[in-house]
Amino acid sequence: MFKKTLLATSLALAITGCSVTPNSISTDQLATTAQSDLELLTQDVAVESAISLDEAIARAVVNNRDRKLKALEAALAQGQIDLVSHEMLPSLTASAGYSKRDEYAASQSATLDPVTGELTPASGSYSVSQDKERGTYDVAFAWNVLDFGLSYVRAGQHADRYLISKERERKVLHNITQDVRAAYWRAVSAERLLGKINPLINEASGALRDSQKVESQRLLPPLEALYYQRELLDVLRALQSLRQDLMGAKTELAGLMGLKPGTQFDLADVQAPDFTVPQLSMPVYKMEELALQQRPELIETHYQKRISAAEARAAIIDMLPGINLTAGVYNDSSDYVLHQDWTSFGAQISWNLFDVFKVGAERRMAKTREALAEEQRLAASMAVLTQVHLARIRYQEAMKSFDLAGDYLSVAERIGDQTRNAAQLKRTSKLDLIRESLNTLLAELRRDVAYADLQNSYGRMYVSMGMDLLPEDYATYSLESLSQQIGERFSAWQSEQPETGAQVSAETESDTSEDKVI
Repeated sequence: MFKKTLLATSLALAITGCSVTPNSISTDQLATTAQSDLELLTQDVAVESAISLDEAIARAVVNNRDRKLKALEAALAQGQIDLVSHEMLPSLTASAGYSKRDEYAASQSATLDPVTGELTPASGSYSVSQDKERGTYDVAFAWNVLDFGLSYVRAGQHADRYLISKERERKVLHNITQDVRAAYWRAVSAERLLGKINPLINEASGALRDSQKVESQRLLPPLEALYYQRELLDVLRALQSLRQDLMGAKTELAGLMGLKPGTQFDLADVQAPDFTVPQLSMPVYKMEELALQQRPELIETHYQKRISAAEARAAIIDMLPGINLTAGVYNDSSDYVLHQDWTSFGAQISWNLFDVFKVGAERRMAKTREALAEEQRLAASMAVLTQVHLARIRYQEAMKSFDLAGDYLSVAERIGDQTRNAAQLKRTSKLDLIRESLNTLLAELRRDVAYADLQNSYGRMYVSMGMDLLPEDYATYSLESLSQQIGERFSAWQSEQPETGAQVSAETESDTSEDKVI
């Protein structure tokens, strides 16, 4: 009775100890985590000179969180390959045990009459075949041949998933390149034009104050003075709106480059802007071929197709008979055992016979999976070809828009010169001078925006072809050498037959290997 009570009490204590209560995260923990995250995300990054587009892209690649996330996902996929590879190995289990009881495990037996089927009562004597205290150990080897085959197929699937993660990392890099390119040219425009907007705002504000004095002194008819003030306020509103649109451009670029908000840096193209029109002489059929060969989305569909085919093989293997091979070395310290040490070998085969009826369904499923993967690949190919043609059309239209914006700016500047000459000769009003200055500024902004759109359209064409701006082992390069690599890729893209990323990397690797950070 005492033993049963002790057992019940122990069980009750164990159940009580396993109960779980909700434990919310404290405010102090959240505050500490927020502070550490803030310090990590806003850590200072040295900026020693004016940043070019090449360096801006390199900084964004090095510091971008999405890129780091995809790189970690690829590392995780690589780890999955290693884990599945270990599953192909047989299991080798070592175990040891010790047991002790307060009484002998005594037992008796009754005799069965084979004719009548009746039991003859036991004689009342008991026998013992086990010590009160004994120890055991064994080392056993087991291998399931069917599990080995499945693990081999799964390992191949995980290898393909790892390659898919690398292609997704490439896609992230392409997106980073485009985002930084767009933000860089917006920031260049903002930096150039903000220096011209503030003096014009001051001039318009001064003219508004003068007009208000003229109105109060009745030097002009009240309605004429109010019309004049309204036009000046329209000018100020347009300037203020323009300034508001440009103010955040440099901050956006800084965020993409991983710079701490408020970090001061200069842009290389602000003081000496180069509005060279990038040219593309590659025929459209060549662009289509490169896109179908290099786009990350399409390469991913090829791997998905292989994964689907492997899934069909895994389903067939799973229906095969399972074969278990076992071998082991055992020891039992009981004195009642004649052979305390022994070895054991064995083999076992098992098969679920009802799996035969699944063969037809599995084959149909396999064909459906492969057909689905093929249709997905063809649909993605059509989408990619459409993107290539759209990118080329947008590039051509962006060139026309840039040329038109340049002509408009030229006319606006000549009108501004004529207006200033007339203002010096007192032949036009100050409002006309301010208005034309605003028109010239807006025309310059439109020209800069058109050039930024041209650069974006030009880069989008190469992204639509899956061209890699970065070398494959970009993570091992220093910031300076990576910027140099990007500049060389840009130069290669300007040629008539631009090389793929792998070709440029192979040619330039020997020149920059000494700059790598290992």
